[in-house]
Amino acid sequence: MLHLPPELSARFDETLSRHAIPVYQQPHYRKWLRFYLDFCAKYGHAALERTSVRAFLRKLAEKG
Repeated sequence: MLHLPPELSARFDETLSRHAIPVYQQPHYRKWLRFYLDFCAKYGHAALERTSVRAFLRKLAEKG
Protein backbone atom coordinates (compact mmCIF):
# COMPACT_ATOMS: atom_id res chain seq x y z
CA MET A 1 0.00 0.00 0.00
CA LEU A 2 1.23 3.48 -0.82
CA HIS A 3 2.45 5.77 1.92
CA LEU A 4 1.01 9.25 1.92
CA PRO A 5 3.48 12.04 1.09
CA PRO A 6 4.08 14.24 4.16
CA GLU A 7 2.40 17.30 2.64
CA LEU A 8 -0.73 15.35 1.68
CA SER A 9 -0.78 13.64 5.06
CA ALA A 10 -0.60 17.00 6.87
CA ARG A 11 -3.37 18.49 4.73
CA PHE A 12 -5.54 15.41 5.25
CA ASP A 13 -4.98 15.59 9.02
CA GLU A 14 -6.03 19.24 8.99
CA THR A 15 -9.19 18.33 7.10
CA LEU A 16 -10.02 15.56 9.56
CA SER A 17 -9.58 17.99 12.46
CA ARG A 18 -11.60 20.71 10.76
CA HIS A 19 -14.48 18.25 10.32
CA ALA A 20 -14.19 17.10 13.94
CA ILE A 21 -13.39 13.48 13.07
CA PRO A 22 -12.62 11.75 16.38
CA VAL A 23 -8.94 10.87 16.83
CA TYR A 24 -9.71 7.17 17.25
CA GLN A 25 -11.39 7.10 13.80
CA GLN A 26 -8.70 9.02 11.92
CA PRO A 27 -6.48 5.98 11.19
CA HIS A 28 -9.43 4.40 9.39
CA TYR A 29 -9.87 7.49 7.19
CA ARG A 30 -6.15 7.43 6.35
CA LYS A 31 -6.35 3.73 5.49
CA TRP A 32 -9.22 4.30 3.05
CA LEU A 33 -7.42 7.25 1.48
CA ARG A 34 -4.41 5.00 0.87
CA PHE A 35 -6.69 2.28 -0.58
CA TYR A 36 -8.23 4.86 -2.92
CA LEU A 37 -4.86 6.23 -4.05
CA ASP A 38 -3.57 2.67 -4.60
CA PHE A 39 -6.64 1.94 -6.71
CA CYS A 40 -6.10 5.08 -8.79
CA ALA A 41 -2.43 4.24 -9.38
CA LYS A 42 -3.15 0.60 -10.26
CA TYR A 43 -6.01 1.30 -12.68
CA GLY A 44 -4.83 4.61 -14.12
CA HIS A 45 -7.53 6.84 -12.65
CA ALA A 46 -6.99 10.51 -11.80
CA ALA A 47 -7.46 10.75 -8.04
CA LEU A 48 -9.17 14.15 -8.23
CA GLU A 49 -11.86 13.06 -10.70
CA ARG A 50 -15.34 12.19 -9.44
CA THR A 51 -15.49 9.37 -11.96
CA SER A 52 -12.52 7.80 -10.17
CA VAL A 53 -14.40 7.78 -6.87
CA ARG A 54 -17.35 6.10 -8.59
CA ALA A 55 -15.03 3.51 -10.16
CA PHE A 56 -13.44 2.86 -6.76
CA LEU A 57 -16.87 2.33 -5.17
CA ARG A 58 -17.88 -0.03 -8.00
CA LYS A 59 -14.68 -2.02 -7.47
CA LEU A 60 -15.39 -2.28 -3.74
CA ALA A 61 -18.93 -3.47 -4.49
CA GLU A 62 -17.56 -6.12 -6.87
CA LYS A 63 -15.29 -7.42 -4.13
CA GLY A 64 -18.18 -7.50 -1.67
